[in-house]
Amino acid sequence: MKYIITYIIFGLLLAALINPAAYADDNIANCEIVVQRPIEMVGVKAPEVNEKEGENKSPDAEELETEELDTEEKTHKADNAGAQIATFLPAADFIFSVFDAKEGHITEIDNQPIRAIMCIRISVIPTEFDLKIIRTGLPFYLSPDFDAKGSALMAINSTKQGYVYDYVGPDLTEDETELLKLRMALFNQQEDKHED
Repeated sequence: MKYIITYIIFGLLLAALINPAAYADDNIANCEIVVQRPIEMVGVKAPEVNEKEGENKSPDAEELETEELDTEEKTHKADNAGAQIATFLPAADFIFSVFDAKEGHITEIDNQPIRAIMCIRISVIPTEFDLKIIRTGLPFYLSPDFDAKGSALMAINSTKQGYVYDYVGPDLTEDETELLKLRMALFNQQEDKHED
């Protein structure tokens, strides 16, 4: 009996060591939201190119001091130009708003709409737990490393025909392909029930 308890305790400790890695694969804590923000222009002119000599002619200090651009004018010009930059922010508040008991979820940050959700995962196959995030209608991206060239990337989007995926990267194994098909069918089936 004494040895059985020792083996059970040893087994539980071993399971506790193995489980965090498995849990990390399904963890939604390593996610970011993407927000696009307009780029505000600065009051410095770009260097002019002297076509005859092929040299850059930068404005000198006097020209910069005498040239005063109104801040509202600069912002107006930036808005008209339409230049925007993607900002990546922690997704914790967004995820909490999706899973809390309240209706709806956060849709914007600082009056700028959330454009996508990106999560770093060991496996790019979405989990059943991801369904609530995917149901928001925002593009959902999974990758082991978004910055690495050739890294796997899974995108899941909502269309009129249901949820669809787009995968780029190393070939999925046969098991991964079957699991992906199963999950996508489950997502679309649960969405049909959700709408009823």
